[in-house]
Amino acid sequence: MKSILPRFNIHLSTYFLILSFLFTGLIKNIILIYVIVLFHELGHIFIIKLLGYKIIRVDIYPSGGITRIDKKINTKISHDLFIASFGVIFQILLYFLFTFLYSSSFIRISTFKLFLTYNTTILLFNLLPIIPLDGYQLLRSLWEIFFPYKKAFKISFILSVLSILLFITYNHLFSLNNYLIITFLIYKMVYEYKNFKYQNYRFLLERYLHDFPYQKIKNEKEVDLSLLRKDTYHYFKRNNTYVSEKKLLKRNFQFF
Repeated sequence: MKSILPRFNIHLSTYFLILSFLFTGLIKNIILIYVIVLFHELGHIFIIKLLGYKIIRVDIYPSGGITRIDKKINTKISHDLFIASFGVIFQILLYFLFTFLYSSSFIRISTFKLFLTYNTTILLFNLLPIIPLDGYQLLRSLWEIFFPYKKAFKISFILSVLSILLFITYNHLFSLNNYLIITFLIYKMVYEYKNFKYQNYRFLLERYLHDFPYQKIKNEKEVDLSLLRKDTYHYFKRNNTYVSEKKLLKRNFQFF
């Protein structure tokens, strides 16, 4: 844990949010919110360390945290699913911890009820299929089981756009002041869209440079690298023979 602490980075906007709660006397509220946020990120950190990946940085924003990992895109889909889900799993464990604290009279009923409200709200928010939330990461990983990498991103991105529109509509109808969160989500969505060209290039380059433990082999009837899937090694039909993806990728990355 000592090696992890220096990697935590609190965004400037988070300090403003904390100060606004402190000045209005809502000290218990802000403490509970960030106990939940930090515990959520500890869930990600736990499974990331267990799977043997390196943590680059943990950014804490007003809307939650983002744990950045040093790992290849072509790692197992099951690993992506585990990493995305363990924040939620740790939040569920937090229900049991606070129930124990309340039943043992360590905390008052008002604190327990406040925790239940915040933990449930943050949990449900994180499960929304919006970039960069865990719900989006889970959904995208599930799509990658059934679709090529590029197509899985397109489907996930469209669902993310639709979800943010519904989220904005919901906030407008109920007059909720979540403008900071909405702005952050839109920013991350635009960034993800612009960055996908680089991600896709890296996805292809990794497959050329490394030999991953693929789970399946698939024969394609046409030569199209956009059909490449995670966890799958591809052969493409060309002139009545099948050519491996490695040979096709070699043409694109001969300078390596």
